[in-house]
Amino acid sequence: MVFKECEKGDMHVLSDVGMRIIEKCDGLPLSLRTVGGVLRTKDKRHSEWEKVLSSPAWSFSKLPNEKMGPLYLSYLDLPPPLKQCFTSLSLFPKDSLIFGITFANSCIADGFVTSEDDAPLEDWAEGYWKELVQRNLLQPDSKWYDQFVCRMHDLLRSLAQHIAGDECFIGMHEHLKTRSNILEDLVILSYPTYSRSSRRSLQTAKKISSIANLSTSLGDLVHLRRLDLSHTKIREIPESIGNLRNLLFLILEDCEYLHNLPNGVVWLINLRVLDIRGAPLDGLPVGIGRLKQLRSIRGFVANGCEGCRSGVGETDREQEHKGHQDERFCTLKELKSLVQLRNISMVKLERVSDRAEAKAAALQAKPHLFRLLLSCTLPSSSSDVQQPRANYYEEEDIKRIGEVFEELCPPPCLELLEINGYFGHEFPSWMITPSSSWLPNLLRLDLMNCGLCQQLPPLGMLPQLEYLWIKGASAVTSIGPEFILLAGGSTSARGQNGRKIDSCFSSYFPKLEKLGFENMPNWEEWWWRWEEEDNQATSLLPSLKILIINGCPELRSLPESLLYHVTALKTLQITRAHSMRNIQNLPSLTELILVHNSSLERVSNFPVLKHLHVEDCEELKVVEAVNAVEHIQLDDREAESLPEWLVGAGEEQPRFPSLHKLTLSNKIYRQGLPDWPLI
Repeated sequence: MVFKECEKGDMHVLSDVGMRIIEKCDGLPLSLRTVGGVLRTKDKRHSEWEKVLSSPAWSFSKLPNEKMGPLYLSYLDLPPPLKQCFTSLSLFPKDSLIFGITFANSCIADGFVTSEDDAPLEDWAEGYWKELVQRNLLQPDSKWYDQFVCRMHDLLRSLAQHIAGDECFIGMHEHLKTRSNILEDLVILSYPTYSRSSRRSLQTAKKISSIANLSTSLGDLVHLRRLDLSHTKIREIPESIGNLRNLLFLILEDCEYLHNLPNGVVWLINLRVLDIRGAPLDGLPVGIGRLKQLRSIRGFVANGCEGCRSGVGETDREQEHKGHQDERFCTLKELKSLVQLRNISMVKLERVSDRAEAKAAALQAKPHLFRLLLSCTLPSSSSDVQQPRANYYEEEDIKRIGEVFEELCPPPCLELLEINGYFGHEFPSWMITPSSSWLPNLLRLDLMNCGLCQQLPPLGMLPQLEYLWIKGASAVTSIGPEFILLAGGSTSARGQNGRKIDSCFSSYFPKLEKLGFENMPNWEEWWWRWEEEDNQATSLLPSLKILIINGCPELRSLPESLLYHVTALKTLQITRAHSMRNIQNLPSLTELILVHNSSLERVSNFPVLKHLHVEDCEELKVVEAVNAVEHIQLDDREAESLPEWLVGAGEEQPRFPSLHKLTLSNKIYRQGLPDWPLI
């Protein structure tokens, strides 16, 4: 962790002091990681490492646990703003996921983040987060795409709580018997630079879930910077909230009984984040466009200038509001003045009246927008919401939604894009442009429930794309070269329709690391035969590490080209692919997960495979050329003996010579298993 490949000479020079530092860590992995995080920030000089070795933190006696010395050393090495941010992490519940955006918002609200070069505070807060991760004071959760979702080790959390002492507190009012009188039922974060005896001094407040009403005295908390009412039963927010001119963050996520925001919200002139995801709002108050400091709106509810034209996904209650929305709620036009927006999610876009209204949002002119979610309501009448069909929509609505999305073109700076519930027949032209100049900085793309599009856009031309997830593309039956690049070029390779394929790029999906397909019930064929003619030198998916196929029952096979091109693939997971019979020939694969594949018969030729997980693949008869497998996991609800492909019969050589771990689940591990002698 400390040394780069080119610094091996320094490693040799520093090995003596380095080994003494290792000895002080007493073999504890957490200590080794955190001290390593300190050393990576130091110059590669003997004197610098000696300072680390001689730090009094190793033997500091006023710690609650003797193992905390190396951790305390890591804390002392932090710059002052990061020390404050580290102690604030003690407020997150034990073993909970910590989201980077929540951390950033909290640090900004509590005044820990300052900008030295006029850069956005969010950029500085993101930098703090990354440094805590690099120093191993936060542990990224492997289930998430990037390092912006982490956990905190119990020892580190205890250290943060110990350092914070009375400066940070989390708890309910019954635990505050020895503390000052603070509003009841508040989970509070308070700092000694503000008077605890005054209710006006609260900086951050969060109501517990049982609360349903707020007093109008909320408006008296004029110093409040962050108000989090998420996941509560709150039904109404008082108009007095408009008095909170210092409020930076208003979090109302999943407030399932909240149908309207008070007009006072539009007077929160310093508001930076408005999060209303999951709240069944009828709309946002007219005047949201005045909040020029807004950096993030999550859950912006679209409303057409002429009311909601489309009935898609509406409840009876929503239908009652037709024709009145333009009088009460803002439209996309108010987004135009919010030029500081970095993150916006828009819902109920089926309500937008026409392309002119969508164009008025001026998304393409927002120079800081890095995250965008565009969502339409899925049909409530659908028995399977993952498979919206053409007969759920009027042709007029299908045409209009295509025009609306055409005008919601994001700026080139966009990094994260999700499209959910789009019901146009074709993706907007800005997704199928004939060059790599569209969205050149896009890192992650989620295409969710775009059920009427029969062809995927040429996403292989995105130069920075690292993560791609496609779910609910129920009209797609075949994926071919058009998925990689735009049709209409000049080389000899051709697509299924006979059109020539443009192969002007030397690499397609050059940085894609994770690719997933989910709930695509009609997808039958995946083929990339274009490269077999004269494009063997073209690189295809060279960085792909994880491939997941889930709920694609008609898919017959993987493309043969994976063998030639996908040389970095480590994990392959295939679930409910009931038409797939063979899976083979992936030389780099180390983990293979096969679940509920009813027709699968053969698995072969994975020379470096280490972990094999098989669940409910009853037709699987042959597993061969997998000599490096160390762990096999079986989970079968019906089987009462080991499968033939595992135990073999009359063979002199074991099928799995490297196997040293076998995990059995459900019936297969019962006490009377006849195969116990074989095990």
